[in-house]
Amino acid sequence: MKGCAAVACRCAGPRARRAWGLSGRLIASYILVTLVVVVLVEALVLGFQVPSLVNGTQGQAQVDAAARSYAQQLSQRYPGGVPAGTVLGDPGQPAQPGLARPGPDGKLAVPAITGPIHSGQAVTAVVAIAADGTVVASSAPSRYPPGRAAASELPALATSAIAAGATHGIVKVPPASTPYGSVLWAVEPAGSASAGQPLASAPGLVAYVYVQAPWSSLPGFVNPIRAWSELGQLGDVGQLYTLYALLFAIVPVGVLFGLLASRRLVRRVRRLEQATLAVADGDYTVTLPASGRDEVGRLEANFTTMTRQLGSALDAERQRATGDARAAERARIAREVHDAISQHLFGLRMIAAGMRRADPGNQQARAIERISEEALRDMQALLVELRPASLDGAGLASALQEICAAYRDRLGVTVDASLDDVTVPAPVEHALLRITQEACANAVRHGNARRLAVSMTRQDGHVELAVRDQGTGFDPAAPHAGSGLAHIRDRVAELGGTVDIDSAPGRGAALTVRVPVP
Repeated sequence: MKGCAAVACRCAGPRARRAWGLSGRLIASYILVTLVVVVLVEALVLGFQVPSLVNGTQGQAQVDAAARSYAQQLSQRYPGGVPAGTVLGDPGQPAQPGLARPGPDGKLAVPAITGPIHSGQAVTAVVAIAADGTVVASSAPSRYPPGRAAASELPALATSAIAAGATHGIVKVPPASTPYGSVLWAVEPAGSASAGQPLASAPGLVAYVYVQAPWSSLPGFVNPIRAWSELGQLGDVGQLYTLYALLFAIVPVGVLFGLLASRRLVRRVRRLEQATLAVADGDYTVTLPASGRDEVGRLEANFTTMTRQLGSALDAERQRATGDARAAERARIAREVHDAISQHLFGLRMIAAGMRRADPGNQQARAIERISEEALRDMQALLVELRPASLDGAGLASALQEICAAYRDRLGVTVDASLDDVTVPAPVEHALLRITQEACANAVRHGNARRLAVSMTRQDGHVELAVRDQGTGFDPAAPHAGSGLAHIRDRVAELGGTVDIDSAPGRGAALTVRVPVP
């Protein structure tokens, strides 16, 4: 991890800029998506709501104009009071309850409805009201009969305006609700009320005119651009400012949410980047904890697995390179020994043999010849050990056959081999090969064996390797100067196997190894 920390310090600047670039792109995406959503929502709102507002505003203007017109007409036509039984409104207009129609002059067309009106049905109507708050006449006598109190028939806001003596009163959108539905209404003073004179209470004398129309909206959806233009023409600046403010508020909100949402992701990406730079510098011990189950978490887990595999592969490669170097060095030493020392010993033996033939009684020549022969034999055994057999993908049985053939061909040792073709893991193959080499070398060099028996079988989940000789033997319990047997025991213990040595001085030795295999 030191390499990771060093790389992190060295590359802090560029990495921070790249990380902020990722955060910036995420924030920009949040702002863009939010803007698109808000614009779409505002377009829908404008397309569906503005027509209703426009229609209500236009209808209110028509209602207000109709109230002023009827107030003037009633004051001029009936200065002494409206005769009993008068039905206001235009009898030429078709009675369409629930609908408001503009007249030819742009004012509200009020039909005279003499028939009954269904309960709960909002209608277009004009009502003349006396100073005492009673209905004088109306365009719909069945709904607003003369002589009734206006307070019981009209919207509460309208009656409050009449009671307060207001000179003018109109409803603002949204419309007022009445027992007969939602209506737009306007109150206009008439006669002496409009002139600022004392209100007269003569029968039929009109003091206020009340006009109402049913609330209706334009159906369907209109172009948002047209709706925006119409909203501006209506002068509803507050509504427009609200829409503008909402659009501008999206930017800081998007930045805030982008920072909050991307902070953890950016931190994870930075940590992953630091780890990759450390691996690039050769540190394969880097591990990353999986911080989630998403794609980044799986990438972190896969990265840790990759670094572990790379570390294991690198260790194996180093061991293989070390083993290859050792094998190459042993082969070089074997060549040097064969080309130099072995030739000198062979020459020494030939000289001693010539001296013995010239002087058969020369004991020193006999001793030199015997010692040189023994040294040459030991040297040949050492050369066999220095030139170890290799698996080379041929299998364990073939490698062991190669060892047996080397002892037969180079040392003249009789080797009886009985080797089953078994398939075992690579560590077991390597261990059994080295154990066979060590056992054969010990039998020839230390036990002076001239005959060996090597066998390998597989049974009951174990591989059994046995090396037997007819040499001088030894006492297994006695201490030994060499480390060959200790190495054999260590190798077998690493594999979870057992070693059995059966030997005694004068009767050879038998080495049996049992190793578990899957």
